[in-house]
Amino acid sequence: MPHAVAKPTWKIAPPPDTLATVNERNHIFAQPPSPLRDGLAREWMLKGGIDFFNHGSFGAVPRAVFEAQSAWRVKLESEPIELIGRRWEDLVREAKRPVGAWLGMSENDFGLVTNATEGVNAALQSLSLSTGDELLATSHVYNAVRQAMRHTARRAGAEYREVKIPLPVRSTGEITETVLGALTPRTRVLVIDHITSPTALVFPVQQIIEGCANRKNPVDVLVDGAHAPGMVPLDVGKLGAAYYAANLHKWVCAPKGSAFLWVRPDLQPAVHPAVISHHWGEGFAREFGWQGTRDLSAWLTIPRAMQFMADLGWGRVMGHNHHMAAWAHRMLVERWKVEPISPLDGSMLGSTATVRLPAPLAAMDAAQSAALQQRLYTEFGIEVPLVWNEGWTLRVSCQVYNSAA
Repeated sequence: MPHAVAKPTWKIAPPPDTLATVNERNHIFAQPPSPLRDGLAREWMLKGGIDFFNHGSFGAVPRAVFEAQSAWRVKLESEPIELIGRRWEDLVREAKRPVGAWLGMSENDFGLVTNATEGVNAALQSLSLSTGDELLATSHVYNAVRQAMRHTARRAGAEYREVKIPLPVRSTGEITETVLGALTPRTRVLVIDHITSPTALVFPVQQIIEGCANRKNPVDVLVDGAHAPGMVPLDVGKLGAAYYAANLHKWVCAPKGSAFLWVRPDLQPAVHPAVISHHWGEGFAREFGWQGTRDLSAWLTIPRAMQFMADLGWGRVMGHNHHMAAWAHRMLVERWKVEPISPLDGSMLGSTATVRLPAPLAAMDAAQSAALQQRLYTEFGIEVPLVWNEGWTLRVSCQVYNSAA
């Protein structure tokens, strides 16, 4: 088994309160960070000649992690009944143990799933909604989650609503005030992103959760933490959310298909996997441990991915990636002469940054945007997503294998 994974000590700087703090951050992020070590990019399997700035979509596994998953596949195929049929529960429990220890979760309070969207769906399917109830999200919600919320509301005769958080966003306090001000007596569940997918902003989830809990009629909060593990320091158990779904195949660099859903203990009896199987009604952790025949290799390789990144140093990884994102954000805004959608000091960023495209590119239609993204890849060897945010934007991801050059 891998060694214990230490909690990161690095923290994203809080929103600047004084001019000195702003000046200090502006000075730091005027230059890119130094690489963690030479040749690190060669430890990933990304195609040579491509500048890959889209880690945030599906992640990317280091070669050592890929080899560990391949070894698990060989073992599972060599002893399918022994390992999948008889030992699955112990194997899954061993894979979960370092995840729970690192992210502040009891092993009985979370289950492994394929991706954060699946976890969100399992939580939404557990809700007992009535006509007139409301599911609330923000305009920065991930579209797959938006669709799942719409579907859930429609089936129950409830309402799905989004509160608009316009761009630019100037402070986390602005987000908290807008979200809490949008709650109504009909709001049953608020779904909030920890790090938004289209706009790459770190939302003040702790303050929002506390505000929802302190209402006369408390509102449960489902956190879509798809990008959070490995990007920002995280203690799920201390957040106080009702549900927390997150990916491990993104910033933890585990194999694709590695994610989890954490549920507050009092809500667990109502929450079941999206696939109901043999162990329905036998407890939250056991139900999620077995969801039918599947390739367990991605889950069983999670500890190896955590070990790989921990060996680099979680504090150094998060610090490097945040520094790179803040520098890239400032550099692109200044070169393109566009308005930033969040403070230039990087105080609302993690490891990703979204920047408006300059005119006339910002006004492209969808077909032109798709053509431009393909041209960037085919002609210039740049893999980067273009995202619609009140005009076309570019989202750059910064992982340790990226360099300023």
